[in-house]
Amino acid sequence: MNAFFKTLFGDLYNLGFVAAVVALTALLVHVGLAKDAAFIMPATLLLGAAVFARR
Repeated sequence: MNAFFKTLFGDLYNLGFVAAVVALTALLVHVGLAKDAAFIMPATLLLGAAVFARR
């Protein structure tokens, strides 16, 4: 069962990154920078993918 949850959710670093991305997106939309979020979020996701690829 542990392997199932690790496959489904990843580890705590993955969950933390997803939570940070969701929080950043919500913050940008709440502040009124939704148009800028369209450029900021892909760069953030690529940066996260690059960090996780090196782990």
